[in-house]
Amino acid sequence: MGLNIGNSFPSFSEQTEAQHLYVSLSELMMEKIFFHPNYASLGDELDSVEQQAIEALLGDKSSDEFFVDSLVAEIMSAISSQHKSIRVELNDANSYEMSALLGGKCEPEEINPVLGLRGVSRFASEFYRSSFALECQVLKGLREQGVEVEIVVPCVRALSDAAKIIDRLAEQGLPRGLKGLKVLFACDTPSAVLLSERLLHYFDGLVIKVENLTQLTLGVDINQEALAHLYDIQNEAVLKLIKEAIVTAKAAKKPALVCVGSLEESPLLVELLETLGDVDVYLTV
Repeated sequence: MGLNIGNSFPSFSEQTEAQHLYVSLSELMMEKIFFHPNYASLGDELDSVEQQAIEALLGDKSSDEFFVDSLVAEIMSAISSQHKSIRVELNDANSYEMSALLGGKCEPEEINPVLGLRGVSRFASEFYRSSFALECQVLKGLREQGVEVEIVVPCVRALSDAAKIIDRLAEQGLPRGLKGLKVLFACDTPSAVLLSERLLHYFDGLVIKVENLTQLTLGVDINQEALAHLYDIQNEAVLKLIKEAIVTAKAAKKPALVCVGSLEESPLLVELLETLGDVDVYLTV
C-alpha cells in the first residue's frame, strides 16, 4: 500500500513506467490545437493574421476534423500496453487561458477567470455547447479504438452540477455505466470536497486538483506575485480537505486520485498520502 505514481500527458518531465495515465484535454489544446474551438463565431472580426495561421494548421481538414483527429492521435500515441487505466479530463482552462489561443477574442472577458466560466458551468453554457460536443467526440473516438477511457469532469461546484454534467454526457452518447464507462469528478473547490459523499452517488471516483484546491481554499490567486508567499499546498486547511476527500472516497469504495505539480518540496503532503495509502498520484509538471 502506498503512492501509485502515474503518467501525465502532456508532461514537461520524464515519465517512468506506470499503470495509470492521466490526460489533460486543456493542456493538449494549448500545445497541439492552438486555436479556440469557437473562433468561427468571430466572423469578420477574426484577425487576418490569426485566420491565416489557423488555415495553415488545418490544411485540407475542417476545424472540427482537425480538433478531433489531432487529439485522438496524440492521446493514442501516449497510451502504452502497461496502462491499466486511462483517465481523460475535459477542458479545465479558464477564460484567461482560452483567450490566449488563436481566435481567443471570442472568449467572454471576465474580471476573475479563476472564479468564472469553468468546468460544468462552461460545458452547460450555450456559448460552449458545440465545443463540448467536440470534446465528447474525442472521447468517443478513443472508445471506438478500444480504449476504456474514464472521464474526469473538472470544477464541479455543486450537486446540481453533478446531475447536469451526467445528463450532458448522456446527450452526447456517453452515458455513465454504458459498457462500463466511468465518470469521475474533480475537487477544484472546497465545496466539492465538503459535498463529496453526496457527489459520489453520481460519480465513480474523485480527483483532487491540489493547485486549484489550494488557490480557492486560501483565496490566493497563484498568478499574483504579491500574494505568492501565502500560496502553500501544505497549509493545514488544504491538507485537511485533501484528507477528507480521500477518506470519503475510500468509505464509498471508490478511487481517489491526486494531481499535483510536484511532491519534492511537500513532505507533509507526502506523509499524509502515504498514511492514507493506495492513492494514485499524477505529477503534472
